[in-house]
Amino acid sequence: MKLESNLPKQSPWLYTAPLLNTILLLLVYFLFSSGFVVQSGITVEHPRSNSRLTGFDRAHIITVAAGADGPVYFDGVRTSGAELHEKLKAHREGERRAIIHADRQAPHGRVIEVGNIALDLGYEVAYSTVPPKS
Repeated sequence: MKLESNLPKQSPWLYTAPLLNTILLLLVYFLFSSGFVVQSGITVEHPRSNSRLTGFDRAHIITVAAGADGPVYFDGVRTSGAELHEKLKAHREGERRAIIHADRQAPHGRVIEVGNIALDLGYEVAYSTVPPKS
């Protein structure tokens, strides 16, 4: 015996609405998640290197810009050496990693000085570079 339904036929558009909703949600997710890449907000020309280091995705960003005095920025806010020490000391309870974005023209001594401040407070330090041009 064959069973037949007495319900009216549904429009095919009814079944495409959940599909379009899912596609839209995935699109929005991937668009917003691409903005989670670590950037300092200060433009610097990074040195080139073949090395890669992972695990620093939630690290603090310390930027050393080019110039005679080598201005220093901590998470996008300009600071002095003493202020940097205090800010790093205050953030020791969280992520204890720091990425140093140093311009190629920044004074080398200033870059090392900033790195030593973070190392003295027990931070893991990584120096930001870009891959060489092919």
